[in-house]
Amino acid sequence: MVNPIEIMLIHQLIGRYGHLLDARDWERFGDLFVENATIDYRSSTGRVERSGRESVVEWFRGVAHPAAHHVTNIVVDERSDADVAVHSKFFAPYSRAEHNPKRMYGGDYHDVVRKTDRGWCFVSKQCLPTWNLAVVVDDAAPEHRRTF
Repeated sequence: MVNPIEIMLIHQLIGRYGHLLDARDWERFGDLFVENATIDYRSSTGRVERSGRESVVEWFRGVAHPAAHHVTNIVVDERSDADVAVHSKFFAPYSRAEHNPKRMYGGDYHDVVRKTDRGWCFVSKQCLPTWNLAVVVDDAAPEHRRTF
């Protein structure tokens, strides 16, 4: 059974994911993944699958990111091997001046994480969007007011 301290550390991994993406800190972002990590990201424009830490980080570098990354409703489930399944919900506001149309975007993450010598890391990360809502945002508002 995954003990409460390990569950808290897994929550920290999920939190760091959003913070490092928002900061565009690619070196530290890469440290969140095992060497042979995989991603499966789906959107209204298609599906992206990447294998290997460097390929994953390179893909994230080139993506049009939202104003902020929010993750909530994190559930940690033990698996039969050394890996742990994590299910969470994401919410991403596309509210910056360059985002057209302005929208709110959300869905589910299905992750597999593993404890390594660097701490908990992603083995695989799947993003399944479930909703997208176009909104009207006052572009005259200061940038810090458009991050939700």
